[in-house]
Amino acid sequence: MRSTRGLLSRAGANPILRRVLRNSGYLLSANGLAMAGSMLQGALAARLVGVEGLGIVGLVTDFATNLNRLTSFRMSQLVVRYVGEFSAAEDKTRAAAVFKAAGLVEIASSLAALVLIVLLAPLAATYLAHAPEAAPLFTLYGLAIAANLMNESATGLLQMSDRFGLLARISVGQSVLTLALMAGAFAFGGGLPQVVLVYTLGKASGAVATTIAAVGEARRRWGAGWWRAPLPSLAPRWREMARFATSTNLATTITLITPRACPTVSEGRPAPSTASTHASRLRSAPA
Repeated sequence: MRSTRGLLSRAGANPILRRVLRNSGYLLSANGLAMAGSMLQGALAARLVGVEGLGIVGLVTDFATNLNRLTSFRMSQLVVRYVGEFSAAEDKTRAAAVFKAAGLVEIASSLAALVLIVLLAPLAATYLAHAPEAAPLFTLYGLAIAANLMNESATGLLQMSDRFGLLARISVGQSVLTLALMAGAFAFGGGLPQVVLVYTLGKASGAVATTIAAVGEARRRWGAGWWRAPLPSLAPRWREMARFATSTNLATTITLITPRACPTVSEGRPAPSTASTHASRLRSAPA
């Protein structure tokens, strides 16, 4: 008993461990609340559009999300590593330049994903959903991907700045907003377009809120002119950073080509079992 108390006392006196435990508590609490909200969202959506409709919604969200992952470079990891490194060295100029570069690359990749979604939406609706009339829904959810813009970079900066509490509040707020919108759609008897619109607005709201918070954090750290940080200052590290970003994208791409990453592509149509799979996946996707 004494040894246990001594261990807990030493753990409580360790500031790093206290911070880890505190941040873990934030994330666990936020994930639990968001999961509960997502279950309620899924239940309301299922009542509105049925199992087959929910399967189509799952196809819409999975299709856009996987295309975004394909073009993404997981900039949050790059920001945490290199902004953290330059901040530790008190090199504010290059720290700001890393965040700026990561944001620009991510904006380009998000726009590329949006273009792919718009171009491939008719094919996805015809050959995956077997519902050509659903093509506008694929394009609609693409707007949430466009709203991501620099969400990964923003998340990385907030994580590096130990703003996990803020990230948790944004996650819960996004879930609450989506649930409120879904309840409104349910009250007014919405259909498939309204359900997709709700998830689009919910996902976009979280990304926009995260980006705004990160821009405020960048201003606090590096001043109002942080966005003018010269990118050439990173020239000696360009190759290293490019290899790091490419490796994270490659790892994501490998997961996308496995059957589990996108079961509807391999199965070819939203059969009842596939629709059920997407219904369960949908509960966690927006949160």
